[in-house]
Amino acid sequence: MRSGKTYLDFFRIPKRIRGLDTADNAVIMANTSGSAERNLLAPMRKLWGDGLVGRIKSDGRVRLFGKECYVIGADKKTGAERLQGMSMGYCYGDEITTWSEDVFRMVQSRLDREGAVFDGTCNPDVPGHWFKRFLDSGGDIYSMSFTIDDNPALSPAFVKSLKAEYEGTVYYDRFILGKWCAGTGAVYRRFAENKDRFILDSIDPDKIIMADVGVDFGGNGSAHAFNLTGYTARYEKVITLDEFYSKEELTPGQLEDEFVCFIRRAKAVYPRLFDVYCDSAEQVLIRGLKNAADKNRLGIEIHNAVKGRINDRIHFYSSVMGQGRYFILKKCVNTVDAFLSARYDAEGNRCDDGSSNIDSLDAQEYSTEKRMNDIINIY
Repeated sequence: MRSGKTYLDFFRIPKRIRGLDTADNAVIMANTSGSAERNLLAPMRKLWGDGLVGRIKSDGRVRLFGKECYVIGADKKTGAERLQGMSMGYCYGDEITTWSEDVFRMVQSRLDREGAVFDGTCNPDVPGHWFKRFLDSGGDIYSMSFTIDDNPALSPAFVKSLKAEYEGTVYYDRFILGKWCAGTGAVYRRFAENKDRFILDSIDPDKIIMADVGVDFGGNGSAHAFNLTGYTARYEKVITLDEFYSKEELTPGQLEDEFVCFIRRAKAVYPRLFDVYCDSAEQVLIRGLKNAADKNRLGIEIHNAVKGRINDRIHFYSSVMGQGRYFILKKCVNTVDAFLSARYDAEGNRCDDGSSNIDSLDAQEYSTEKRMNDIINIY
């Protein structure tokens, strides 16, 4: 959401930190230290200069407005462990809805200095989100909400473009109107209502400057899925180029053979395929794929998939669809079905109950997840 809520804190944070007692700790928390740098520190550095806004050191500290502060990632429970034993006078939280609830509870318990304050921002999520329950708890909380039209710094053309991008999705209510709302029905409504807009008969291989593969492992009724995704220059287009999908009970050796055939076929057409991202839950199978890749000299690197928040992945594909930048080759019928069949459950989460092809969807998301921010930011 580009409502300007974080910009307001570029002026609040200095005031809070400079008003602290010398013995009070100040903490900056975000989903990751990278997002803290991107969303907070880099913009503040442009506003206030390098002398007042330092850079994050290897030990996670940063000098802000004359005081050593701590930068902590809040996406995992390990973030809570870093807070144990710490007493805080001030904490700023960014992207709070992406945090682990345990981390937030630990923050509350650590704000034990006299006059301690917590400031935070977030984008709305589902109404049942733990942070929404906290906001509605009746505690000592001052809460403000914003819409996209509250930011006077955005050009009318940009606002119009952003509204068009999210129109027809749950993200219009959340990111444009600032509402806490659950998704209903189709996850990718725009795709479901006009899928032909996203289907390509073919693509000139020379236009694909880079390609990645995502791998989701099957078992217990789910399918093995490989998805090949290519990118045109400057990430202008993101295209699903090929797929593998099997619900058969494959042995590890059979799976490795299928993988080798898939990669060879892909590299024969798209030689700039170098990286594969696999479901990290299956380390034994990943080691098998790595051995098979080395043995057959496939010329690829196999990594664990990022496996970030599902809502972040949904947001990414909703965005590139809305921008007219995502396409699927016609032959990738399982991936087309995966986007068509994706549904929200009664609580507003994406269904994973076997009623839809979640396997191809996961493989597709793994293939692009490492590049999502670059793809969105470069546009």
